[in-house]
Amino acid sequence: MTLVDTADIAARAWLGALKLLAGSQRDGWFSQTPGGTAEIVTGAPFPSLNGVAAITRDPSPDEIAELAASPRLNDVAWTIHVRGDDVDQRIVGVADKHGLTGSMPLPFMVRELTAADAADVPTARRITSSDSMSYQRTMAAGFEAPEPLFTIFAEPAVVELPGASGYLVEVDGVPVATSFGLLVGDQVGVFNIAVPPAFRRKGYGRVATAAVLRDAYAAGARTAFLHATPDGFPLYRAMGFELAENWTVFASGA
Repeated sequence: MTLVDTADIAARAWLGALKLLAGSQRDGWFSQTPGGTAEIVTGAPFPSLNGVAAITRDPSPDEIAELAASPRLNDVAWTIHVRGDDVDQRIVGVADKHGLTGSMPLPFMVRELTAADAADVPTARRITSSDSMSYQRTMAAGFEAPEPLFTIFAEPAVVELPGASGYLVEVDGVPVATSFGLLVGDQVGVFNIAVPPAFRRKGYGRVATAAVLRDAYAAGARTAFLHATPDGFPLYRAMGFELAENWTVFASGA
């Protein structure tokens, strides 16, 4: 299978993961057009988890315009996701019309899983409902943002989704990193790799990522995918992830 094929499958799995997240929320919404464009409302206080996403390589500006006009997006901060760097100017126009005047590249990375990923990760453990506050607090510290923003990720409705798994990495009983994995078929999305500033450059982000890959491989996943931040990109490269493509994200004030 080529990297292009792998990226296509992983992109569909990413959208499937967002569908699961939206479905876990009382006021969540997910709909998808036959052309592969989706409207997503999770209600999370992060624009990247609400909005319009086009996962085909030739997205329809008309579909994006139609979904971008949805009244459901009026109550949330949202974005438009399009695969690739070279975006149709009609889509740029749709984004501008809705005040999404900034754009940024978002690396989409993939990695084949192998039996080597089944190795034990002794300092990482899968969280239970009793770990919610510690998980939320550690994640917030890692992203250097207020704790309430991360409530959704610690809710049982999310952590207990079919195929979902949240992890804490601990050293001498102290939480030093978080991660979250979500299985979609034989793909696993890697999310919420967060390491508080005091614990960075010690390999804990690698451990948190490895915990997701370990359990996902055991559950039948054979490909992992993620969107990388600038800080995380070198780590994922070192762990064998390949840059499949950049996506373009339109956001307010990006």
